[in-house]
Amino acid sequence: MTKTVSVAELGHGGASRAIREARQEPVLVSKENRPAAWIISAEKLAGVAAARGAEASQVYERALELLAIELYRQAILTLGQASKLATMPLYDFIDLCGRVQVPLLWEPEGGIQAEVEKLETLLTPSQSGR
Repeated sequence: MTKTVSVAELGHGGASRAIREARQEPVLVSKENRPAAWIISAEKLAGVAAARGAEASQVYERALELLAIELYRQAILTLGQASKLATMPLYDFIDLCGRVQVPLLWEPEGGIQAEVEKLETLLTPSQSGR
């Protein structure tokens, strides 16, 4: 059975315990009784990679790339920040986004018209300054 810990349990030494337990099997971290994250030991990850004939470094690099793509897709990281996290030159990261069909540009929240109206508001001289 999978070990589960809550985010609250990770404080006061709980994180160290969860990491020790993850050496045996993955640990599910929950928040508000919902799955939030997994803790998987680096040794287990390397073992899976070796079993598939890949080097551990390739697995780590690929995991960083996928994490960077997801954080960029969610607009948590900028394109430049994501490329740094993925340890890739910007042009390679842009190419990777294209290969996995993650758009580089997307319509802003509220649509293009809302952005135009914001810009017009910023460019309109203030009436109180007269």
